[in-house]
Formats: sequence, C-alpha cells, structure tokens
Amino acid sequence: MYKIKIFLLKATMLLALTSVTTFGSPNSDPMVYIYPKPHSATDTRRQEVIALILEALNRTEAKYGKYILKPSSDYINELRVIDLLKKSENQLVTVAWLDTTKTLEEDLLPVYIPIQKGIVGYRIFLIRKEDENKFSKVKSIEDLRKYTNGLGHTWVNRNIMELNNLPYISSPTYEGLFHMLNSKRFDYYSRGINEAFPELEARKNLLPELIVEKKLALHYTKPSYLFTSKQNIKLNNRLYEGLSILLKDGTFDRIFCEVNGDAIRKTNLKERTIIKLKSPFLFKTTPIERKELWFSENNQVCM
Repeated sequence: MYKIKIFLLKATMLLALTSVTTFGSPNSDPMVYIYPKPHSATDTRRQEVIALILEALNRTEAKYGKYILKPSSDYINELRVIDLLKKSENQLVTVAWLDTTKTLEEDLLPVYIPIQKGIVGYRIFLIRKEDENKFSKVKSIEDLRKYTNGLGHTWVNRNIMELNNLPYISSPTYEGLFHMLNSKRFDYYSRGINEAFPELEARKNLLPELIVEKKLALHYTKPSYLFTSKQNIKLNNRLYEGLSILLKDGTFDRIFCEVNGDAIRKTNLKERTIIKLKSPFLFKTTPIERKELWFSENNQVCM
C-alpha cells in the first residue's frame, strides 16, 4: 500500500509545481506545508520523508483540519532554505528536513523525531571499479585517512570529517560530486546506505565505472529533523503529533522499510567493517535514549 502511495506522491509532486493540492474539509483555511524541491531529476532521496509528512498530516486532520502539501516551485539550496525558514512571512518553504546543528536548533523549530531514523549516519562508499582492491585493504580509520572523500560545500558532514581528521574535497553541486569521483578528483564518495544503491542505479548508464564498495561502512550519530519557523508552532506541533501516531502504530517503520529495506539488505552491515567516527551532533536535545527512533546494525527493523 505504501509503495503505491509513494509512487502516486511523486506524480503529485510534479503536478504541485503548477497547482495547489488541498486535503481535508473545505471549511477552514488550510495549513500550508511547502518543502524543498529535489536537487535534480535523478535525486531520489528522502522519498519516505515526504510520505511520512503526508501520512502525519492525514492522521491529524480531525484535530487540525485541511492542509496543502507541495514542493517549492524552484530548487532552493540549503542555505537559502534555512534563511527562508527564519522569516515568518516567508511562503516559499515552510518545512524542510535538515541535518541538525546547534545553530539550527537555536534559530529554527525542530521536530525532535529523527525523520530517517539516523540511517544516513551509516555511510558506504561509491568508488571507481579500478580502486576496489585498495579499499578492500582498509581496516581502520588510520587506513582510511590515506584517501579523500567528496562532500557538498554546505553539508554538515564536513564537520565530521574534520573532527576525525579525514581528508575531503567539496563541491557546490550534488550532481557534480558523481562526476568528480568519476574523473578521479577524489577517491570515494560516502553516501548513506539508503542513498548509494538508488543513486548508482540512476546513473549506471552515464557513469558505468562507479560501484558500491563492498567491505566498509562508516557510522556516526547524525540526526535529521523536520524544521519549521519558530513562528510556525502550530505547523510544527501537527507534524510532531502525527509522526508520534505513526511511531506508535508501526506505520513509521513500515514506510521507512518500504523505501529503505532493499538498500539495507544489499548493504549487509553485519559483513562489513564498521569504522565508528566521533560526532559533533549529539546534544542534550538528541533523543538518543529512545531506541525505537534509531536504525542501527543491531536494530535492523527491515530485515
């Protein structure tokens, strides 16, 4: 059922670029949820996030009424998204999923439920086929420091790489990183285990020399939350209440697994050397004690 919903939602996303999709009763002004448009036509990340938002809004319809859910009309980079969310009068983006930082939690209003169960903190590598043998010899963080990662200019992963003394090269564009790896500008491109396989599949004809490395994984705690403006308390409360309902009745895990289950099984974490990294993103606000909110190699809900 959820696979069908997600498929239909992708079609709705395209329609919503030129029209408004309204759900719920017609007797009150809708609550408007506008999320950032994907980076590119081949950017398939965060499908379950949109599905979870949709389901959370549906489950809270009786209390909060109708809503509008649609992507932004244009692609907006992350720094611009954050700037827009700080402004109460902004109607270009009203909700976004962002990797948390202390500054973000001070400037915006987070929904303290890790929206992807922290799965993007488990990283595997896209590499060139010719380098497979050299990566098979990496057994520790010291070994990995011989090689260079690829990262986006604005990604908080840069803080993690710096904290752990892992070299990297950055790019201003998401798509550019795949081509930079292919052109030997750096050695590996670390991706969330939920990202690597679909990203490679989407580019297999264009970049046939890239593969998913089979022996290694990184792990660090890296929660991503939904964020709204501090002035949009009602929008934020509705999301928290809706997601809490989905967690309680198992819908959250079902959606998570329908989108991520294949990639989790392909990754086979139990057969990989997992290199643990220090994380600068563990705050007093992080709900780390709530094990049901997190994916881990020991809590693989989709197996």
